[in-house]
Amino acid sequence: MSEERLITRNRSGRGSHSIPWLFVLAVVLLGTVFFVPTPYYVTRPGSAIELAPMIDVEGGKKDESGAFMLTTVRMGEANLAWYLYAQLSPNAELMKKELVVGSGESNEDFTRRELAVMDNSQKIAEAVAFRLAGYDVKIENQGVWVMGTIEGMPAKNVLQIGDVIVAVDGRPTREAKDLLQYLSTKKQGDQVEVTLIRDGREEKRTLTLAPLPDSKTPGLGIRPDNKQEIIVPKQVSISSQGIGGPSAGLMMTLEIYDQLNQEIDLTRGYKVAGTGTISPDGSVGRIGGINHKVVAADEAGADIFLAPDDAEGPVSNYQEALETAKRIGSRMRVVPVKTVDDALAFLKAQKPKGSYSE
Repeated sequence: MSEERLITRNRSGRGSHSIPWLFVLAVVLLGTVFFVPTPYYVTRPGSAIELAPMIDVEGGKKDESGAFMLTTVRMGEANLAWYLYAQLSPNAELMKKELVVGSGESNEDFTRRELAVMDNSQKIAEAVAFRLAGYDVKIENQGVWVMGTIEGMPAKNVLQIGDVIVAVDGRPTREAKDLLQYLSTKKQGDQVEVTLIRDGREEKRTLTLAPLPDSKTPGLGIRPDNKQEIIVPKQVSISSQGIGGPSAGLMMTLEIYDQLNQEIDLTRGYKVAGTGTISPDGSVGRIGGINHKVVAADEAGADIFLAPDDAEGPVSNYQEALETAKRIGSRMRVVPVKTVDDALAFLKAQKPKGSYSE
């Protein structure tokens, strides 16, 4: 008995010494998998979100028997675990960081830019929808929107994404070409006073011009866009819940127009998901990650998916969406659209869901 007890104690002693090493090894492995960064972002299916609860049009109606739905993509920096997951999952993919975040740009900069682009997309959606409904819409240029700053240039760490440059040296800059034309009269080393709007307040900054990358032209080092004020005759409230980017433009246009339109329920009882940028002329543009959005729409039970029928890539967004729907065995009807009028024509031609007559 004493020998058996001795053997048991020795075994337990050996086990007690090995447990800390196993624990340390497990912690190291977990730390490696979950905390070691990679030079990639991972994208995967997000959500399909009904727009009616998010959008309120003054005097509009909300009697949809179906729903318009925007679709999203989940995106984040890929640690080793996400990298391995993306290698194994058909519904996840990797993107090099430089394709997502510009050189010297932080994640905060990226988020700020995406939210600014969403804000602009909302305003354009309002303009297109109100014009379709027969209302007058005013569009006025407000200034030059800062959508990014270039590493090593004067604007870096002085201007922020979302700033609106309204004047340089007291000269109004209502659009990007005004800014470029004025700076073309300057030379490297000249100082200019930039008047900008940030968070609703006017501020001034003095910057010394430097040659732009791969150019001798002096500049500030910003990625500009035109900031426009769009004035519609009724109040529109959009709660975008922190969603960024321009790709919900088409679906927001349809929801706003449907609330303004008193004649027909455009959804016809269907869950209508989709994606696509919207331009002031009503054209629908290409977006990224449409394969993930198709998966998200299918998981949400969508009946119809509206996809941009663009000519910008090797294959159109529509073709990508169609291929993804076939791959996952979706019963959704994937519909190509080049303009918002294409989407409206298709929807108005549908029989109400569950009905066999108009």
